[in-house]
Amino acid sequence: MSEPEGYDWLKKTHGGKKGSDDPLDWGIPGNFTDEEYDVFIKFQKEVTTRGGDFKKTIYSFGEEEGEVHALGRWLRARKFVYDDVITMVEQATEECKKPSADNYYPDPKDALGVEPQIYISQYPQLYYGYAKSGAPAFISKPGLLNISAITSITTMEGILKYHWYAMIHDFGKRLRAKKETDPNFTKFQCLIVMDLGNLGMSQVTQRALAITKEQSKIDSLCFPG
Repeated sequence: MSEPEGYDWLKKTHGGKKGSDDPLDWGIPGNFTDEEYDVFIKFQKEVTTRGGDFKKTIYSFGEEEGEVHALGRWLRARKFVYDDVITMVEQATEECKKPSADNYYPDPKDALGVEPQIYISQYPQLYYGYAKSGAPAFISKPGLLNISAITSITTMEGILKYHWYAMIHDFGKRLRAKKETDPNFTKFQCLIVMDLGNLGMSQVTQRALAITKEQSKIDSLCFPG
């Protein structure tokens, strides 16, 4: 079995304690404890052994992310509890089965059943540059969500298909493009700014909550940060 990308560097820098006091560096390669390092190696062996859809689920944004950092995202999501990590990847693989069979809906118009610009005009959200970490910056304005208009132009199924497109094709493309221009970019994450202006109880309907809940379920399970 080949050693992970960056293995020598990881082996030398994981140490017996975290190398940074910054909470954002917890579980980041270079700041592993001995226990975290051992779980990482065990997980790496399992990913190599299983391969196939199990591995594809982990590399949701492409192998450009690098093995060390891709595996680290999933380990942090379950606090390096090995059995919990394996269960999470298995559940995510099952969740991805149908969308992946359709290549995650590469045409956003076909996914929604309407031009994406029309959808976004009723639910303003867009990328705006990059954060200091290099991660794409995303701004969402749920207070301006027009749920009546959204549900008249598309369906819940269409919204979720579009969400898969947005994560795999749009967001993934932005991450890979950043990696291409900046080889040192390793944190495949997103900085999200939620503008809650105009958000009141009138906007918080069961339909709006259902959309948010389903999107959050996909993100937390299949795209850990």
